[in-house]
Amino acid sequence: MKRNDIRVRAVVPAAALAAAVAAAAALGACSSAPKGTGEVYDTRNKAAEYAALADGFLARGEYESAVSFYRESLDANSRVDNVEGVARARASLGRAYLAAGNREDAEREFAEALAYAGMAGSKVAAALAKAGLGELAFGRGEREAALALFGESLALAQGDEAATAVALHDAATAKAAMGRGPEALADLEKAAAINLKGKRWTELASNHYMRASILSRAGQPEAALAEALGALAADKSAENGKGIAADLAAVAALSRRLGKREEAYAYWRRAFDTSIAANEAVVVRKSLVALGELAGELGKEKEAARGKALLARLDEAEGAAKAAPPAKP
Repeated sequence: MKRNDIRVRAVVPAAALAAAVAAAAALGACSSAPKGTGEVYDTRNKAAEYAALADGFLARGEYESAVSFYRESLDANSRVDNVEGVARARASLGRAYLAAGNREDAEREFAEALAYAGMAGSKVAAALAKAGLGELAFGRGEREAALALFGESLALAQGDEAATAVALHDAATAKAAMGRGPEALADLEKAAAINLKGKRWTELASNHYMRASILSRAGQPEAALAEALGALAADKSAENGKGIAADLAAVAALSRRLGKREEAYAYWRRAFDTSIAANEAVVVRKSLVALGELAGELGKEKEAARGKALLARLDEAEGAAKAAPPAKP
């Protein structure tokens, strides 16, 4: 299977690191300190609530809202000089900016998160910041530097399961890109075990998805299909529409590669429906192309004609969108 036949997720899903940050923040907010008896504790609790809201927006790809609520969390933590909370909020902001493609702001926030983690003496916050900086290095093609940062993140994260799983996944992505597939698979297996134990379904789905990608490229489509189905099950547990669309597309592509054309057709239909609902344009197009081809192979003439018509309409709509003048500010 060609690499682009099974979408490789980002180094770590946008929500994964943010979830690790929020989990740590929630633990801090839910300490033995009495609730509601002073501004400090009330404000810290409010900061954790803002972060949790932002996590939800980030998971749904609503980056502007995610940034807004992470900033609310940052402001709340700053108001009471919760230095560790500031570090974690900035790490989450970096993650949101990175997911939105704003690498400059992401790098600034990760660097600030690392500085505040140092002030707070928080290894976990430092681990999360270094993971983000590692992703940026990886995106620039600096694989060795990225792997080194992921290694530092893993060492700092010891004792915190969520942060450890993030670091393992990131390291696995770098190792896979460097041709160290078996090591990457081992790291992902460890991360998956941690995320399954913690019921972190979106992160678990990403672990399975990455394993599917590595196994597919290694010429093991049956094993890859099992992992892709594992990703689908986990994303469905999380009700992560965007992830489900990608998982269905991966399962469909692998099923077709294995000669299971009827199953592939059914999965592509589901991928199309889900991607429309989740507004995943890339998967919509992939689904229509694959459905048209498979319908022809399976003698489904009406379905093949319908698929071609829908694809033509999609092409027309995309062409019109590109030709339209930019909106006035």
